[in-house]
Amino acid sequence: MRRNLLTCIYILVLLLIIFLTQLYIINPRELFGIKPNLILILVIVVSLWYGIYIGGVSSLLIGALTDIIFGDSFGIYTISYTIAGLIVGALNENYRKESKMSLVYVTVLATFIFEIVLCIQYVLLYKIDVSFIYLLKQGVISSILNIVIVYIVYSLMYSISEHIEDRIIKRASGF
Repeated sequence: MRRNLLTCIYILVLLLIIFLTQLYIINPRELFGIKPNLILILVIVVSLWYGIYIGGVSSLLIGALTDIIFGDSFGIYTISYTIAGLIVGALNENYRKESKMSLVYVTVLATFIFEIVLCIQYVLLYKIDVSFIYLLKQGVISSILNIVIVYIVYSLMYSISEHIEDRIIKRASGF
């Protein structure tokens, strides 16, 4: 019970930090014409860490909140983040938390899934023509940026989680 409460608090604090960073630090800037997507990184990390159910629900809530804050129409980010979160969460059982290369593969996969789903929605809703080359460029550059950032976020989350588990074990054993 206590561990579940700590997990929820931890996700909420991380969510607040990520949204504030995305809103005030990342959004005004671009790198190679693309803005890093810290919110997608949060979806990746939470889905990898906690699995398909918590990852899927978290992705849905994160997407809805993103639509409210950043979206032109409600549902675009909700659908994109939820699909990416569910697919990444499904990979949780086959994923080793210590493997850095697995983290790279999952980040690239999630970034491309997010970009493709987002692109399909824009094409269907706004009748925008998007070239395959543009989508490929967007996916590759976003993946590179996301890989760098996900290492930082994932490492922090792993360290904090280990610290919290050690404290819980010490308290339970009486030391």
